[in-house]
Amino acid sequence: MNGVRVKTWPASPSAGIARDLHFENIVMNNVSTPVLIDQEYCPYNECDKQVPSRVKISNVSFKDIRGTSASQLAVQIKCSKGNPCENVELSNINLGYHGKNGSATSECANVKPKLTGHLFLPACKVSST
Repeated sequence: MNGVRVKTWPASPSAGIARDLHFENIVMNNVSTPVLIDQEYCPYNECDKQVPSRVKISNVSFKDIRGTSASQLAVQIKCSKGNPCENVELSNINLGYHGKNGSATSECANVKPKLTGHLFLPACKVSST
């Protein structure tokens, strides 16, 4: 159902660090959002999304990830406005989507990922920092 994920809550009570996370050589089979960093994770709307996460995410790599996505948005890297992600790498990503709306897409916010190798989807098609 889910792919590789890093999630933090907005309005986190204290500062934190998540670093040196490496995901490599993974096959996805019809997975919803195969690659995800979500620093606005808020199940059941029980948090204040207006206050950014205080967790600093850095040194994260997604390498050699291939297969199929159940959703058109195959890669989503949504980092904190207050603590943008640093040193995030996407390398050799080949995720297919076969729905009505076209091919697989990706979006990024508050991050400038390093893009290497072959990327078989438009990397960070929608981007803001």
